[in-house]
Amino acid sequence: MTKTSDNRDRWITAGYHLFGEIGAEALNVEKLSNIVGLRRSSFYHYFGDMELFESTLLAHHIERYRNFGDIIKDYEKFEELFTPEVYNHQDALAFQRQLMINQGISRYKKCSDDARKFTEQKTFELWSVFSKVKEESASEWILFRALRDFYFVNHGQNNVPSDPKEVLVMLHKYLNDK
Repeated sequence: MTKTSDNRDRWITAGYHLFGEIGAEALNVEKLSNIVGLRRSSFYHYFGDMELFESTLLAHHIERYRNFGDIIKDYEKFEELFTPEVYNHQDALAFQRQLMINQGISRYKKCSDDARKFTEQKTFELWSVFSKVKEESASEWILFRALRDFYFVNHGQNNVPSDPKEVLVMLHKYLNDK
C-alpha cells in the first residue's frame, strides 16, 4: 500500500468509526485531522469536501456489509452470528445503527437498505430455524425485522444487553409469551 492510499484509508477508518459512535454530526475536518494526525489539507486533497467524504463512507459501509455477507453465507446455525469473527465487525454494526437512527435522511436509509441486502436473507434463514418458524410469511419477516431493528437502534445503549444473541432471545421470548 502506498503512503497516499494509506493516508486516505486513515481518514476513512477514522470517519467510519466516528460516524458509528456519534453520528454524522460528529464529522468535521478539524476533529478528524486530530484523530488521524494529518493536516486538514490532506483531507481536502483526498475528498474535496465533507459531502464527498460522507459519500465515500457510505460506499465503504456497503462494501463492509458485502464482506460481512460473505463471512456468514456458509453459517448453518444462528449462534454462529455471535462468534468472535462477527464481533470483529462492531464498527460496521455501529455505523448501521447510526444509519437506522437517522433513516429520515434518504441517503442514510438507502445506504442501510443497500447494505442489508448482503446479510438479511441469510440472517433471516438462521433466525427462522433458531426460532422454529414453520414457514416464511410476511408476519415472520415483520417480527424478524422488528427484532433486528430494535437490536441495532439499542446496540450499546444503557439497560440493553450488549450481547446481540441475548437481545434477540429476550425479545423473541417476550413476544412469544404474549
